[in-house]
Amino acid sequence: MAVDKDKLQEDASIVRFCKIILGWDYFRLLKFSNKNGKDAAASGLKEVKATYKDVDDYLATFEPLLFEEVKAQIVQRKDEEEVTDWKLRLVMECNEADGFHLPAVTYEADEEESISQNDLLLLSKEEFKEGSKKLPTTYAFALVEHRQKNLLRLRMYLAGEFTQVNPDVEKNSERLIRMQALITSSGTAVEKRLFSIKAGLSHKAFVLIQGPPGTGKTQTILGLLSAILHATPGRVHSKSGLLELNRGPELPIEEKYKHWGWASPWLMGTNPRDIIMPIDGDDGFFPTTGNELKPEVVNSSRKYRIRVLVCAPSNSALDEIVFRLMKTGVRDENVRAYTPKIVRIGLKPHHSIEAVSMDYLVNQKRDLAGDKQKQGSTGRDLDSIRAAVLDEAVIVFSTLSFSGSAVLTKLNTGFDVVIIDEAAQAVEPATLVPLASGCKQVFLIGDPVQLPATVISPVAEKLGYGTSLFKRFQMAGYPVKMLKTQYRMHPEIRSFPSKEFYDEALEDGSDVEDQTTRDWHKYRCFGPFCVFDIYEGKESQPSGSGSWVNIDEIEFILVMYHKLITMYPELRSSSQFAIISPYRHQVKLLQERFQDTFGVESKKVVDIGTIDGFQGREKDVVIFSCVRASKDRGIGFVSDFRRMNVGITRAKSSVLVVGSASTLRRDEHWSNLVESAEKRGCFFKVAKPYASFFSDEYLEFTKVIDKDAQMVDANDAPENNTGYNMAEDADQGPVEDNEYGDGDGEFEGGFDDD
Repeated sequence: MAVDKDKLQEDASIVRFCKIILGWDYFRLLKFSNKNGKDAAASGLKEVKATYKDVDDYLATFEPLLFEEVKAQIVQRKDEEEVTDWKLRLVMECNEADGFHLPAVTYEADEEESISQNDLLLLSKEEFKEGSKKLPTTYAFALVEHRQKNLLRLRMYLAGEFTQVNPDVEKNSERLIRMQALITSSGTAVEKRLFSIKAGLSHKAFVLIQGPPGTGKTQTILGLLSAILHATPGRVHSKSGLLELNRGPELPIEEKYKHWGWASPWLMGTNPRDIIMPIDGDDGFFPTTGNELKPEVVNSSRKYRIRVLVCAPSNSALDEIVFRLMKTGVRDENVRAYTPKIVRIGLKPHHSIEAVSMDYLVNQKRDLAGDKQKQGSTGRDLDSIRAAVLDEAVIVFSTLSFSGSAVLTKLNTGFDVVIIDEAAQAVEPATLVPLASGCKQVFLIGDPVQLPATVISPVAEKLGYGTSLFKRFQMAGYPVKMLKTQYRMHPEIRSFPSKEFYDEALEDGSDVEDQTTRDWHKYRCFGPFCVFDIYEGKESQPSGSGSWVNIDEIEFILVMYHKLITMYPELRSSSQFAIISPYRHQVKLLQERFQDTFGVESKKVVDIGTIDGFQGREKDVVIFSCVRASKDRGIGFVSDFRRMNVGITRAKSSVLVVGSASTLRRDEHWSNLVESAEKRGCFFKVAKPYASFFSDEYLEFTKVIDKDAQMVDANDAPENNTGYNMAEDADQGPVEDNEYGDGDGEFEGGFDDD
């Protein structure tokens, strides 16, 4: 089969990127991987700055950090894999172009879901085992270009190895010479371990919109799309020059707000998440059954002046926007809702938005063309069909990484506007990928005080590689528009993060308190925002793990959950109730204990996960397990105020924080949270046996008789059969804080394989 040479006519920076990474020595990476980040200065890497004097200065800082992060991702994926599955593969052919070798390698049907475009494979002549002293002598990385029936089209660079991030420093490599001979002559063993290398309108080139929790970020994006596609410009060009459009009289500001409300209904009203009610077992975003959403057939005579590319760092964040657009549509010039022609490119689209995925639309066009053409389709034919799908779409959706793939870079027409959601959760180089389309305007939408970008390399992290473009613009003084009205949380939940993280700028929607007040709020211990001090709890670290657990917190949470669902059975649902923790081992233990109690139904009765897995999601009730409890150690990355902010803002009606107050007080933000709970009469010291805390006698004591009545101080409570009076043992006050605690450095998120 002829090689598609057009695909290799790439930007020089992409060619450079591929050559450097594909030339790396896998075992050298493992041997010299820096997991501590202690020699960041000695590494010669530069720290990220807020401003740069020129492009060369910018590239000299970011490029080495980018490669450092790629190395760390490769090493991490190796550490996470427990089983290595070896398969013998045949090299059916091998071509060369632009210095790359392009082998076509066989693969089996059952691997179709596990091998994807842009995956990084390790090819080796010899099978090797973990711990073996004898390493293979003939091996190299290969990038999956695309998949065909029974064949993987790969790209390899075998001319030489780069030991430094410098394309001019290339040395000969015997292993690469041997690999070059191997792939041009015989079958090759492939290790099946995969590494993924993965507000309003303004005339400004960049528009930054900060969306705190519950402020309707997705709705704002839909509003922007409506305005971008259908706004009428104030001044237009004609052959005779610049013309002014006739305008009506200037309205008073009150009248303007009224008319803006009429013209932009998609920005007003109830939080759309309150309208979409997930069923049991749902992940909180999408429906779990069927694929009922279909794009409307738009009149082909509709003319668009602008093409838009919408991106997000992850598949889940991207698909939420696509789903919402398919469900509610955008508004045209006459404020009528419709669904424009859109396409979602990339891997793993959620089943609910399959009807606008690239693969679905391509197959649809092939079916229309007839079976004969479908059977005879070649790679070039498919490329032309994909190009036709993209040409018809007015909005294209892609993850940041996939926006740099050939399917978009080969387009004859670029994009006028790029919108990036969760922009504060992406490293700056990733954000630059979709901007290569030559767009005229970029909207960065995110929140720098929620979860940051995922950076695996401690060296790169220490030098600021995790700083998003959004955050760097903000630090440099670039104006940011903040959404201030929140529609998700009970006002008592909103109050603390608003004061702590947003300079008290957040305000509540008109009916948010009525919408989030629940029957269980009549008990102060189940109120909107409570803190439970498990003062006798102990943290521990499982052998060989960087994570932490707290068995005492788990026992208390089980008792509290059982009491709540017994009194309020409607909470016995994973769509209503969540338990979250910063530590994955705590999450794992919680999941195991709930499975022991509820069996296979445990996932349906409660949603348990890490904080990193919950950004952008919400539940009625959330229990937050802090885990850390010690007399002298810090609180690790629990001290990251961004994770704290995300954790306490997932709940609509009640967030119940469980932890050791004396330990948490060592951090400034957590100390403020504990103090806030004390002032509101919602701080409870808890001792064993935990069941006695939720006795009928004690619950009756904590009952709020009248909504406006003065709450009784929790420390005046009876002993609750615990032998411990809650008025004793007043806490010690804040301790000098180390921002990084004991430096456990654990990252609890994960890659979204796009």
